[in-house]
Amino acid sequence: MVLVTAQKDELGEKSIIVGNLTRMKTIVQLLDNARQISEFAGYYTYVGNYKGEKVSVVFHGIGIPSLTLITHDLFNLGVKEIIRFGSATGLKDVKPGEIVIPIGYSYNMGGTFMQYFGGDLMSYALTADYELMNKLVRSLSQSQKVRVGNVFTSDALLAQTRDYLKKLSSRNHLAVELEGAGLYFLANLLGFKAVSVHLIYRNALTEETLSQDEITKKEKEIAEIILNSI
Repeated sequence: MVLVTAQKDELGEKSIIVGNLTRMKTIVQLLDNARQISEFAGYYTYVGNYKGEKVSVVFHGIGIPSLTLITHDLFNLGVKEIIRFGSATGLKDVKPGEIVIPIGYSYNMGGTFMQYFGGDLMSYALTADYELMNKLVRSLSQSQKVRVGNVFTSDALLAQTRDYLKKLSSRNHLAVELEGAGLYFLANLLGFKAVSVHLIYRNALTEETLSQDEITKKEKEIAEIILNSI
């Protein structure tokens, strides 16, 4: 199944992927000459320019299977660098409005991972591209509160009890979210550069949360910094 119905090299080599259509609109509006080049089953792809650099912005849907379908398509179409701009739920003392950039993701082995491995049972290091991660950390840290560390990818956030979230926190996870392990897995397996940038909407333990106005403002600020870092 091909979800990104574009031609090879039409996207350029750099892509920002998102799991939220409002966030996609925020990024696309910052591009010059942005145009939609693909739409299939609700998966939208836009291409534009930012300071002379061709950039694609792609909706990856929700969950690891959805994200890996999109990112594998992007890799096959010649994309070599993927930045995922998403949200996450904070743990420990991570506050809403802060940014978490994962060095790596913890995950439950199974599903997508097992099928890519052909049934082999093995652990696999899910890590960011070092140079790309450092570049974004430096750029974002100039104006934003950035935390760098481990994040847990869950297949079922609504099934996570408060006790389980406390356990994740006690094991030094900064946040929990739904797709990141799939991105770092495929990037390391196939050989493209990838890093995730998570805006923390709320803290699961303190129940502090951002308002929608705060989210809108923060996401535009972060989108501009990401684009300037490309």
